[in-house]
Amino acid sequence: MRTVWMLSRLVFGAVFVYAGALKMGDAAGFAANIFNYQLLPAKMVYGAAIILPAVEVVCGLALMANTLARGASVVLSALMLTFIGAMGWAMARGLDVDCGCFGGTQAVGRETLIRDAVILVVGLVAMWGAFAQTRRYEG
Repeated sequence: MRTVWMLSRLVFGAVFVYAGALKMGDAAGFAANIFNYQLLPAKMVYGAAIILPAVEVVCGLALMANTLARGASVVLSALMLTFIGAMGWAMARGLDVDCGCFGGTQAVGRETLIRDAVILVVGLVAMWGAFAQTRRYEG
């Protein structure tokens, strides 16, 4: 089980480091993606486009390094839930938006929801392992 947790921690962290780095490289494009979801007031879009990728990269690196893994896994899993919720919101409203997940122009749809759900499962395994590891050291 320890190997499963370690792999999930590394994969989940790497996904967010990769995605965050891509978004940091095109902050204006990511801001446009956020704006198109119509979830945030326009004044908050650029701040979110700067902060979210930074959080993704920092927490992803922390998770990969097994430093503050509990907090990093909780934050990244919450972000993944938020992204899934935003995509579901866009689909329910019939919005034709790019997901903004990994750069490029991939439209939100069933495929992106399934992909993110799979990533979330990996994240939940990483989170479970982080909490189980802490209990093992405490008790």
